[in-house]
Amino acid sequence: MGIENRRYKRVILKKEVLINGSIRAQGLDLSVGGMYAHTGHTFALGDQVTVTLPLNGDFISIRGRVQNAQPPMGIGIMFVDLSPEHKTAVAALVESAAQTFTDGAKKTVLLVDDNAMARRMNKSKLQQDGYSILEAQDGVEAFGVLERESVDLMVLDLYMERLDGYKVLSMVRQKPEWKNLPVLVLSARSSSDEVDKAISAGATEFLVKMTTSPLKLSYRISAYLGSRR
Repeated sequence: MGIENRRYKRVILKKEVLINGSIRAQGLDLSVGGMYAHTGHTFALGDQVTVTLPLNGDFISIRGRVQNAQPPMGIGIMFVDLSPEHKTAVAALVESAAQTFTDGAKKTVLLVDDNAMARRMNKSKLQQDGYSILEAQDGVEAFGVLERESVDLMVLDLYMERLDGYKVLSMVRQKPEWKNLPVLVLSARSSSDEVDKAISAGATEFLVKMTTSPLKLSYRISAYLGSRR
């Protein structure tokens, strides 16, 4: 979502939404100002869209504008001309979902990447933002950490020796205790096949290393764990 929307409280959504009445998308986070959704379709910045959002057993349609696009991974949508009724309904949904966050607890993020420099850069920013950070250089180490520690979110590279990210995703989703763990794939490869394969394997969201700074990664993590500021 755009910078002007970051003043709104964001919460994890993980609900299917419709864009323009026919395009199915996986809603990832929501605020009164807009939402981010994963979709395989391509949108351009500034495109006008209509988002149909499931709300309390009903559906509402909200006009929006594409403010961030990472084809074919997802789009950030800023809501426009939100009616008072719809604004109240979305705000109530946000507040309800926000109650699932434990504001006083320090959230733990596991960084899984064979690139030590990339881990250090992301670790530094995330620690500044108040998260507790654990590290693993491959999938084998990652499972060791998961077995020993309580982890709230995992950032996962795909191509590593010994045990790659795809196998990690598959194995994590087979474990009842980890099946709902948010896993953000952070990969240097971003073809549509890679994205589809990762999402199908259980990735919560797909981010591209080249376009995902430590600041942006922290922003995306805050959508799932809440801001630590």
